[in-house]
Amino acid sequence: MLKKILATAALTIGGALLLAPTASAAPEDNPFGPQDWTDHFVSAFDPAAYSSASDRSLIISPFGTSQQIDCSSFHARTWCTQNGRGLTQIRIPTGSSEWDYRTLFVYNPF
Repeated sequence: MLKKILATAALTIGGALLLAPTASAAPEDNPFGPQDWTDHFVSAFDPAAYSSASDRSLIISPFGTSQQIDCSSFHARTWCTQNGRGLTQIRIPTGSSEWDYRTLFVYNPF
């Protein structure tokens, strides 16, 4: 009799587990990235980089800004990729303060 009760309980619990809906939460946007930042860049060879677009980061890449540039940022650290390849970040001093700089990103093909 005890075996029948345990078997029935096991089957009931097993059936409930099989029929229970699985969690299917929608993926949330990661606030740290990667996100499309292409609009924040200008090619270092574009004359506008040194006049009207001087507030943007510079990029030296065989693709320029024609291919999407994805960046992630966390705790004041930023890293970017283009076509799945890393962009090496170089800070160019533009003033006397540690915070006065312009960022240059160079495409790393390896």
